[in-house]
Amino acid sequence: MGPLHLLSTVKTRSWLSFSIFGLVYINLGWLLQDQQASWRLWLFILLMTLGLAEALASPWSVIRNICTRWFNSSLRGFVTAMIAAFVAVILLTEISVFSHIVLLLSAGLLYRLDATIMGLTDMQALFLILITALLGLGIGSLSYFIIHG
Repeated sequence: MGPLHLLSTVKTRSWLSFSIFGLVYINLGWLLQDQQASWRLWLFILLMTLGLAEALASPWSVIRNICTRWFNSSLRGFVTAMIAAFVAVILLTEISVFSHIVLLLSAGLLYRLDATIMGLTDMQALFLILITALLGLGIGSLSYFIIHG
């Protein structure tokens, strides 16, 4: 098994991560439509999707530089630790929401990894992740509307 065969195997497996990522966002769109989410929640989800796509597509060195500058102050480190503890308690009490967030992050990371293996640039990966996520939300919402009226 040569390197070209291995590369073609990896590229064909990107459809698996694409499918998982799309299904996760279709599920989220269905869930939002099922719970009759307000337009504010939809806007929040859309902004979260944009933020997640940007975080997944941005170079990690930029994020690392921002984080190291942020934690230079002990006061900022303390405030961050307190906020993280508060968010952790909320996430543990709302485990269903937390599980959806973890699922979105894991599927997004897998999708980004496959985009990197395919040799996409950061901007191409950003658009691919964002378009797939928005299509998934739309398909999930539309399919719920079609089935349940």
